[in-house]
Amino acid sequence: MDNNYYETSILEESSENKNKKELLKENIENFKNKLLSSYWTEINLIGYKIELLEKQKVEYTKELENTIIYIDNKISEINEGNLRNCFNCGVKHGEKWHKYLKEQFLCHVCGEYKRKFGKLRSREMWFKTKKRITQDRKCFICGATSTCRWYCHLEPENYLCKQCYDKEYRAMIKTKTERKNTNK
Repeated sequence: MDNNYYETSILEESSENKNKKELLKENIENFKNKLLSSYWTEINLIGYKIELLEKQKVEYTKELENTIIYIDNKISEINEGNLRNCFNCGVKHGEKWHKYLKEQFLCHVCGEYKRKFGKLRSREMWFKTKKRITQDRKCFICGATSTCRWYCHLEPENYLCKQCYDKEYRAMIKTKTERKNTNK
């Protein structure tokens, strides 16, 4: 009988510990939420005070003006901190971002390079190189000078119009399927 009592008391203690841990987690989350809400409330109040002072157009003392500038700089730092910067090349604007470290991101170009080659892009590759595009393009096959889209031909400095590219693409697919059928 003593053994059974001992086992149930262990179970009771473990359930009590679980409840305490859950309560502790809830308290921590509530505290975090209160801190964040008070933090943003404080920032909003400071911003509101700055706007009111600017509307009044009062001559500020040098000390007050320096304090306002300091607070404004702190707020802008916080806002800029929310923007993403590429960890490698420092780009700030991009449509796609890749996670790199805990709170660091890579732009799409650096992220793809890292994925393919396993290392970060070197400094020489950060800046875009000018493409060699001739102004008087014409299709290598049919000689067309205007099309909605140009494609590079296998030979350098030569281009294909959309229609010729589509014809070659379909022919290539057709030959691939024929090869598969003959190999069976």
